[in-house]
Amino acid sequence: LLPVGACVYLSLRRSEDAPLARMYRTEASLRVLVNAIETYRDAHGAYPPAGPKGLDAAVRYLSRNVDYMPGGAPLDAWDRPFHYVPHAQYAEPGSAALRNSRGGFHAPNSYQVYSSGADGDPGLANSAAAGDNITSWDARRSWRAVYRTLNRQYTKERGR
Repeated sequence: LLPVGACVYLSLRRSEDAPLARMYRTEASLRVLVNAIETYRDAHGAYPPAGPKGLDAAVRYLSRNVDYMPGGAPLDAWDRPFHYVPHAQYAEPGSAALRNSRGGFHAPNSYQVYSSGADGDPGLANSAAAGDNITSWDARRSWRAVYRTLNRQYTKERGR
């Protein structure tokens, strides 16, 4: 017999490449990055610089006593780097900052950290492509509906 917790665990297991499994892994990595960014800001009085170098700096600072991430900032579940932009750099040329439907920036007073999701398109030129982005600012996690649909398609294609 299996312990009760093991039964719950077995029922929740998904194929490693299933859309929901990738989404959950990406959400977990995103939470670690947000924690690293906030820890860096608390210690230095400012957010780390934009991009992968800023995320690596935040992760290094978080790992200064215990090496939480020996390989540096994690990739999302599609093996792509997360996008990171502090609010002071939103309007800079080439910025990966995303705008909301009113033309302003998401998270206008802090930062944006996000995965461009399954399609790999962050939606900078086409906001419709941003629907599968996994973001630090959307407390409703609106992307979850997209991944539930993708997971149903994935399961149907595999005859499960």
